[in-house]
Amino acid sequence: MDYSVCTVGIDGCRGGWLCSVIYPDYNISIKLVKQLNEAIEIFLKAKFVFIDMPIGLVSSCNEERNIDVLIRKQLGHPFSSSVFTVPCKQAVYANDYKGASKINREILGKGISIQAWNICAKIKALDLFLKENQSLKSKFKETHPELCFKHLKGTSLNHKKKTAGGFSERMELLEQKQSDIKLIYKQFRQEFLKKDVADDDMLDSLVLAIAPFLV
Repeated sequence: MDYSVCTVGIDGCRGGWLCSVIYPDYNISIKLVKQLNEAIEIFLKAKFVFIDMPIGLVSSCNEERNIDVLIRKQLGHPFSSSVFTVPCKQAVYANDYKGASKINREILGKGISIQAWNICAKIKALDLFLKENQSLKSKFKETHPELCFKHLKGTSLNHKKKTAGGFSERMELLEQKQSDIKLIYKQFRQEFLKKDVADDDMLDSLVLAIAPFLV
């Protein structure tokens, strides 16, 4: 399959990494991989890869991830809560939650939430992947699905994504850019177990793939 000039949207999920690929003719495919290396053929040929995961970790209190502040401000209440404070690199690479929180407090002056710790394994996996594949770093773009959906709507959304209303609202927004998105969703929904891929994981992955077509 020719992946050239395609874009990829990646959302981390319980089953690994959900990759939505959109081609120049607007055809879409969705692939679930346990490790990012399993999709490297796609990444190498893709034009851009938009991922809902932090890229670039701070190592000292003198560094800042301004992107988190900017996204929270743009999302506004109550959706800004979906943007957590990213732990420092040393904490991300820690062996356990207690140690990670202690390290983060020593370096950045505050501990980390259990929610943040729960995705540290994926933050670390992405950090290692990009370190081992330097040629891909310029293609990978940290992107936030909720901000993409807000951009699609032109204003704040009405419902949180985990609710039935939130799912319907986001699906309708995707339909504005991809008229057959419900058929695509139903087709690929059958391929993944819900314990591995939640419904909102699929919508997040899809909106990230569509991200460059939002303007």
